[in-house]
Amino acid sequence: MNRREFLIASSGMLTAFRPCVLAEEKAQAASRYLDIVRRYADAMIEHGRDVYGEVKSPLFAATLDRKTLKLPEKPPGNISGIRNGDRTLTGANPMHDENLYQVLYALTKATGEMRYAAEADAALKWFFEHCQSPKGLMAWGEHQGWDFVKEASTAPAAPHEFYRPWVLWDRCFALAPEPCHRFATGLWNHQIADHKTGAFSRHAMDIWDTAKTSARKGYEFPRHGGFYIATWAAACERTKDPEMLKAIECLVDSFEARRNKTTGIIPAESNTPELVWPQSNVSLAMDLHDGAKRVPVPLAKKMRACAERIDGTFLAIKHDLAPDGNGFLKAVRASTLEPTDTYTARGIKKPGKKDSWTHTWETGYGESTDAQVAMLCLSRWQQVKLDGYRTLFLAAADRYLRRDPDLAITLYPGALADAIAVMVAAYRLTRDAKFLDRADVFAKTALDVFFEDGSPLPRASSKHSHYETITRGDTLAMVLLDLWAARAKPSLDLNMVWDDR
Repeated sequence: MNRREFLIASSGMLTAFRPCVLAEEKAQAASRYLDIVRRYADAMIEHGRDVYGEVKSPLFAATLDRKTLKLPEKPPGNISGIRNGDRTLTGANPMHDENLYQVLYALTKATGEMRYAAEADAALKWFFEHCQSPKGLMAWGEHQGWDFVKEASTAPAAPHEFYRPWVLWDRCFALAPEPCHRFATGLWNHQIADHKTGAFSRHAMDIWDTAKTSARKGYEFPRHGGFYIATWAAACERTKDPEMLKAIECLVDSFEARRNKTTGIIPAESNTPELVWPQSNVSLAMDLHDGAKRVPVPLAKKMRACAERIDGTFLAIKHDLAPDGNGFLKAVRASTLEPTDTYTARGIKKPGKKDSWTHTWETGYGESTDAQVAMLCLSRWQQVKLDGYRTLFLAAADRYLRRDPDLAITLYPGALADAIAVMVAAYRLTRDAKFLDRADVFAKTALDVFFEDGSPLPRASSKHSHYETITRGDTLAMVLLDLWAARAKPSLDLNMVWDDR
């Protein structure tokens, strides 16, 4: 080989070698994500526990001062898009920091250190054994938590309502089987008002007062029905309690009976039969699908059939995910599948903006980002492999390649977490490196905005300096860990479940 041939060959080898070098460099850079997540977890384990009041417990605080790593001496200021009555400022709310638990379990897999999983186990076991109402429902969710000083519910007069799906039932049944079964039974007896029609409200009142009836009617949100069905299916598998099968079938029949006669779609609530929240229905479909794996075949078939009909109606809706499109439709009319909004459908005259579409970065109470709905579509696609869900997911992912975080608004850590999750998932689906590179861009922004002052805990928002999991800082930690795995340990399954739906 002459010198010219050698140089040409060497150039080719260097060109082929360069991507390997870049990949190794990016994997090494990704170690920062693991470091950030470990610092967060370690700080919560060491400083974020219940050391207040007469009873000390392994529970984690949902709100902390990021400098002192203690409960705030004064209530933190209002957060745009968050109702103050939904916040847990004086104690624990495992549903608000569910992804902290997922992070702890995943860190044991990532590092081999069993202490992370052990700390999660201790907190969950204590919560289920000590924070249950006389009716079997828990001090958690949308409106209640467990107060560290009062040793009681933070709001005993407030309703019981799920905040998000509880994806840790298998672990919790292993840790506290009797309280978990008691919760499932309490959910059937005190959340569902009519055991024949399945009428319920996502609010169960007076759960600490045995003299009053808890269950209400009229607000049978499909996603909440799915959360209940998932609970009962897990209990059925563990306990073989036939009452759990009765509960599941009752709700499935109820949703089928409420379908719109023209379109076949399930309304958001019986009080407003023309109002539909499409993503709520897909969330129900997911829980029906997974729950069907835990119950006898006849009921499983009915559950899957209900879920499949949901797919048809959701994919018939005209979402607008063109590069400059409006986003996902978040509210439609049941009889036409045309856009509406919650206030108009309910006949409420409320001043201000009435919006039918999701947003890229802006979120708040009852609002999802484009990326959250995209992850819902991906999760359902992973269950049933319907091309329509994949198409919607990738269309949403492409939009995030061109849309930078909006730092002018009150930006939540959860909003950036949603976007990072979509980018990592799109990379795994397509193997196109542009998505993973974009995830790094979003991750850098997240670190700059939420960890900029050196505290191991993420800020509650771009405009608030305390830590509060209702804005999903725990989800940000979860997706940073997932991004690290995609870069550095692509074959490692951390078994984290997307639950922000």
